[in-house]
Amino acid sequence: MAHDIPTTPQDDEAETIMAALAHGMTGHPEKAIPLFDPFIAGGPVTTAGLCASLAEMSAMQARKNLPAGGHFGLLVLNADTGERGDINEAPAGIRFAMQFSTAWGNDDRDTAYALFHALIEPADEEASHALADGIRCLFDMAVVSLNEMTGRTA
Repeated sequence: MAHDIPTTPQDDEAETIMAALAHGMTGHPEKAIPLFDPFIAGGPVTTAGLCASLAEMSAMQARKNLPAGGHFGLLVLNADTGERGDINEAPAGIRFAMQFSTAWGNDDRDTAYALFHALIEPADEEASHALADGIRCLFDMAVVSLNEMTGRTA
């Protein structure tokens, strides 16, 4: 029996996030992003929860493969040259997503939340755009991780 993926927020936040990820996995991320509106409208606490949920999806399977006492690192490569890059050259939202997901994957919640608050602290238009980019990047990373975990290609 086929089930339609919800396109409107559900009563259960987890179901809403899973619906968004399902849209991403089926190649329709444009249907997913509006599902995040209630989290963002809910303010910093629910938005940080959304970021944490997406980062957890990214790290869940990879964390199982870490050796005992192992940690995730953050390697930045320049897409044009293939050489090592500098994370400080990445746009703010992308830099946030990379650092947040690494901290979250390493169970360093304090650092993850500090990164979130540093991103939104200016509370201006630039911070809003950076947050939107960061959420989109966290979403994309979660979709890639889930596709790899399930062997699915979008």
